[in-house]
Amino acid sequence: MIDGSEQSRDRPGGYRPSSPTEAALVVSFFSLLAIAYTFPLVRELRTHIVGDAGDPLLVAWILGWDADRIRHGFSGIWDAPNFFPYRHTLLYSEHFLGVSLFTVPLQWLSGNAIFVYNVAFLASFVATACGTYILARWLTGRRDAAFVAALIFVCQPFRASHSSHLQLLSMGWLPLSLWSLHRYFRTERLGDLLACAAFYLLQALTTGYFAYYGLLPLALIAAYELWSTRSFSPRLLAHGALAALVVAVVMLPVIRGYADLRRESGLRRPIDEITNQSAEVGDYVSASPSLYIWRGIGNGRGEHELFPGLVAVVLALGSISLARQRRYRGVIALYGAMLFAAFVLSLGPSPRIFGHVFESSSPYAVLLRLIPGLEGIRVPARLAVVVQLALAILAAFGSIRLFDIARPRSEALCVAVVAVLTLAIAAEGLSRLESPPFDYRGNARDRDAYAYLTSLPKGGVIELPTMAEHLLDEFEYQYMTLVHGHRVVNGHSGYVTPLALWLRGGHSPLRESGRQRDAVEMLRSIGVRYLVIHRSRYADSSLLDELLRVVEHDPSVIAHRSFEDATVAVLTPFVAERTVSPGAPIASTSITARASDSQDRLPFLFDGDADSRWLTGKPQFGDEWLELELDRVRDVQEVRLQLGTRSFGDYPRELVVEADEGGTTRTLFQGSILAQLAHGIMPDGQYPWIEIALPPNATKTLRLRQVGRAHTFFWSIHELRLFERK
Repeated sequence: MIDGSEQSRDRPGGYRPSSPTEAALVVSFFSLLAIAYTFPLVRELRTHIVGDAGDPLLVAWILGWDADRIRHGFSGIWDAPNFFPYRHTLLYSEHFLGVSLFTVPLQWLSGNAIFVYNVAFLASFVATACGTYILARWLTGRRDAAFVAALIFVCQPFRASHSSHLQLLSMGWLPLSLWSLHRYFRTERLGDLLACAAFYLLQALTTGYFAYYGLLPLALIAAYELWSTRSFSPRLLAHGALAALVVAVVMLPVIRGYADLRRESGLRRPIDEITNQSAEVGDYVSASPSLYIWRGIGNGRGEHELFPGLVAVVLALGSISLARQRRYRGVIALYGAMLFAAFVLSLGPSPRIFGHVFESSSPYAVLLRLIPGLEGIRVPARLAVVVQLALAILAAFGSIRLFDIARPRSEALCVAVVAVLTLAIAAEGLSRLESPPFDYRGNARDRDAYAYLTSLPKGGVIELPTMAEHLLDEFEYQYMTLVHGHRVVNGHSGYVTPLALWLRGGHSPLRESGRQRDAVEMLRSIGVRYLVIHRSRYADSSLLDELLRVVEHDPSVIAHRSFEDATVAVLTPFVAERTVSPGAPIASTSITARASDSQDRLPFLFDGDADSRWLTGKPQFGDEWLELELDRVRDVQEVRLQLGTRSFGDYPRELVVEADEGGTTRTLFQGSILAQLAHGIMPDGQYPWIEIALPPNATKTLRLRQVGRAHTFFWSIHELRLFERK
């Protein structure tokens, strides 16, 4: 594996095919490397999860869900059982179909999603290395140089920062797609181009990032090969059209799923988030603190730890000396251009270079405006994968020079050079890797509770407590849907629903004393049928006691059972009121407002600016009111009150809506508005509307009274709208 092989043509790629022995040696070496890098994981494949119980648990759950849906012919694949009652929730994160297609047999046979994830994690090392080896072997025609490239790409320090991101570790399809495209221009066989399309699809189905980012190296290779071969024949155009059609047909269901999700939920990445997750020049000299050698260099964090390794950089610079040779010049220039282009694009829409920010003038900003869906990609810094693949290929060429110097002197010296490079490259990427225990059947103390839940008819579930401070619990609650089979409100993913964010945040009624009954009624209103209450996870025993009293005594709870550490409550189905046609809006000029507090802020109720608001300026005490005098007697069908993200806790704890009907006061609504608030938050997590339906009336004055209490929260209204029955 360490000796060179001759190039018979001026352009790279003209070597004899690899032997089965060579392939077996490459696979065996990198399999052993994966085991050594992750030891003692190989002894704990069924009982521990590599990385942590966060994103790896999410991916294990996705692989388990994919396997279940593939068994049913992909039926309902996008409607995963997290984030009830939303649709298409699998697409809130990567769907990992490119991995699941290969792990499905393991999942079906073992039923252990943790085992399947760990095997996929180990396989990511081997597949990535082998794909890179094949590409570099084709380009250099040498086994020793190909081995160096594969070792660099699979041992890059960058991978230590993404040990919990299987999609960024499983990059073997990308180099294979590049190899197939190079090969196609040498052979002009349709099969090679279709292989390129297949490898590209597998990479795109493994990580959606590379449905976009994978096009960059492919486009550069196509341009280079067309320029080099001057092959602009109708045959190539026909082949290209067929390959593009294959990609389009396979990707169409995925594209349609994301388009439906975007239309229904309006999910987009804010430009500030994309900018913050873009690389900075200094990130390329920043490394993960988990590395043994390079920990502490730079000040990066997570996505900003992009250091590729010193050996890779030095060897890549060494490729310059080979660029004078005609047979290497073009391909070295190609991969140098690929590295540079990916580096520039990784800086995102507003590049930051040594403290100077180039606002909206970058190539990435242009692509954001031109390419549909690219704004859904959160982390441009992940283009560093292309940077580092190109760097590995350049390092392969750089190593040729080193081996050519060593080999004439002695074969032993050449072997020593390979050994030293292997140790140095492997050491640069070696890191501390956690693998906490996790039972694929769930916590033993909760097993009886989940068995009972499994026996109940299908329905929405919420697992409590749900708190942002205990985010790992959300991953576990989500994973347990593989065990009990119900949909849950809980979960965590690339996106998180507005409802889930509200229920786990500081404004959540589930965290407020005196509101547990109202919160349970709110959960019923969105379709929740079952509560799973993990008693030992409650830090506030008074909240737990209040919730358990509701479970034991409220008529909305028709059954409950307690187990070792969990209580499961069954709620009565919620019967929604009959929907009526919307009323006609009443112009704000027809309304005169008065209030118990902040009279000067009343114009903000009607100014059309969702960021301005009327507020009491003091915690809710129970004596706050708004009076709305109309220009004439009207039948008010609906009152709408708008909140904003900063005021989610400022909803009225108990609201009374009264109508003055000819000197007689009639109560049109009284009680909690949590159900209405939840239904407003579900479609709009920034500026939700609380929509309060009223019975027929004939009023000229409408009074809104806040009669509940909140220890810290004001009563706020960003916008107010009235609607008249038609």
